[in-house]
Amino acid sequence: MHSGVQVVEEVPGSGAAVERRHVYRIRLRLWLLDGEPVRWRAAWGPVGKAALEDDGHTLLTEVRLDRRLINGLFYGMEGMRVGGTRRLRISAHMAYASRGVPGSVPPDAGLVAEVTVLDEQPWPPRPAPEAGPRT
Repeated sequence: MHSGVQVVEEVPGSGAAVERRHVYRIRLRLWLLDGEPVRWRAAWGPVGKAALEDDGHTLLTEVRLDRRLINGLFYGMEGMRVGGTRRLRISAHMAYASRGVPGSVPPDAGLVAEVTVLDEQPWPPRPAPEAGPRT
């Protein structure tokens, strides 16, 4: 595991191994290191594909496993399988660093993240089938 990311707990999945540059639907919860839950102010992710649960404490979204994720999730998801859950301890420099997230994550805050890989999504997204004439 990459320096600054520690797997605290894991429930292995039984599906395919996650791969870089593939798209996955995930469930994500975050806490500050003092145990305070991070509440999402808005669903983050592709339009129509992201939703909040548990009064904003749980984010359901699609992510492409690439460097656009915070580093802690990018490295922390490596080796997971679809259906699996990991609880990660992420150092501040692998999370939001000095930027933080205004109103949610203070600057230089470490995080605990719980990520579940729900399923793999097609990439690039497949267009909806066109409706043809009915006979």
